[in-house]
This record gives sequence, C-alpha cells and structure tokens, in this order.
Amino acid sequence: MKNPKLTQTRIRLAYAIAIIADTVKFPIFAVEATGFLAIPGEAADFVMDCSVAVAATALLGFDWALLPSLFAESIPGLDLFPTWTACVAYVVWKRKKEQRPLPVVEVEEVKTVRDNPPMLDEQATSVVVSEDSNSASRPIEDKLVRLKNLLERQFITKAEYEAKRQEVLNDL
Repeated sequence: MKNPKLTQTRIRLAYAIAIIADTVKFPIFAVEATGFLAIPGEAADFVMDCSVAVAATALLGFDWALLPSLFAESIPGLDLFPTWTACVAYVVWKRKKEQRPLPVVEVEEVKTVRDNPPMLDEQATSVVVSEDSNSASRPIEDKLVRLKNLLERQFITKAEYEAKRQEVLNDL
C-alpha cells in the first residue's frame, strides 16, 4: 500500500488530532479514577485511541510505530504521557526522511576514441629473440619486438606503432 503524499496540511492535522487526544486523556482519567464512570470512561478512551490510530494512518500512511502507541495508550497511567504526539512526530520525521529527494548528479557524455585494449593476462605470448644476433642490435630488436607486441595487444594504435617504429629505426 502506497503512503499518501506528506503535505503541511496533513502534518498539522495529524499533530492537532494527536495533541487533542493526549490532552483529553486527563479528564477521562479523572472520570475513571472516581470509579463511578470507570467502564464508560475506559470505553471512550479505547474508542478515542482507535480513532486516533485510524486518523493518523489515513493522514500519514501506515507505520508500525502506531501499534506500540495504541498498546501504550491502553495501559492505565501510561496513557497520560503524550504518546500520540510523540508517535506522530516520529512518523512525520521518518516519512520526511524517506521523501527527501536524491541529489541530482550531472553526467557528461564520454566519447570513446577506440575500444579499450584487452587486459594483460599472465600467460601472454611473448616473442623470443634468437641468441645469435649481435649484441649491438639486440636493444633495438627488443624495442621493435615490444612495439609489435603492444600493437598486437591493441595497447597502441597502428599510427602510434609506425611513428615509434620509425623513431627506433632512425636511432640505428
């Protein structure tokens, strides 16, 4: 069941009903204490508490906090505390917290230049350089092999590969 929208009018009306119900408890308690009208006073008290629970539910929506308040109001002596006012205050606080709008986050569009390269895996194939090449050209060969490997794994583009390859060859 969806709770009704919480408006200032609903909140004020719920508080007014709760405060009136808590205030009327004192004369009803005085009538009950005399013993002469104890049974009608208890009945009036019970009917009023049920009416307040129904009115609060209609105005604010159902909340489980209404049930303990209804139970507390049925206990003689404890019903003199402003339990309905406290219950309405709690339900209003809780509902306002639920209805608080989420902050607006602006998201900018991200343009993808190229697909993301695949993740490096532990068992990636590596290119083996033969041992019979001379030691002077070995660092250059290693650079070219690493460049080719980066291109194959899509870590660099073809244009980046060609530019860097030409730079390595110019160092010869």
